[in-house]
Amino acid sequence: MPQEKNEEVVKVKILKYAELGPPPSIIKDGTPVEKVVTTKPNFGKPIAAKKGEAVSEFEIPEETASPIGEVKVEPPKVEEKKKEVIDETFYVAVDMMPEPSGGIESIQRKIIYPAEARRDKVEGKVIIKAFVDEAGSVRRAEVVKGIGSGCDEAAIAAVMSSRFRPGRMNGKVVKVQLTISLVFKL
Repeated sequence: MPQEKNEEVVKVKILKYAELGPPPSIIKDGTPVEKVVTTKPNFGKPIAAKKGEAVSEFEIPEETASPIGEVKVEPPKVEEKKKEVIDETFYVAVDMMPEPSGGIESIQRKIIYPAEARRDKVEGKVIIKAFVDEAGSVRRAEVVKGIGSGCDEAAIAAVMSSRFRPGRMNGKVVKVQLTISLVFKL
């Protein structure tokens, strides 16, 4: 088959980077250009480190000591408050233990059986550790043994909302820690 000789000749010239010249300007003609003058920062003259020192220090020239203004760093003012001594000692065994007003039955009646526990038919005994102060109020309550499904929280809520006759030691009203067993039964 005969070939047509209609080829275009492309000439490629390879230039070196130095021959390219400066890049085209991105600034439009007629736009004023501000000239920025920069100076090398002066941090002071280095002082030679003494033998055995790891870092040398710089001497700051006086003319550059405070170019913007003085900066004063003051320590924060701390008001001294008198620390209250809080006695968080709770007795475990006393002459007369605290008793709930209305007995354990009154706490048992305050329990709201959780819907989740009813649905899952959860039954059992929850043991709560209660911390009763001198006024007969429950300061805090913790679960010692729980059964879950919201029963533990319901037991704590019932104990926290109860009032107690305060415990006594040697005729004196004291703080007492006691355990309360609450039964969950459908």
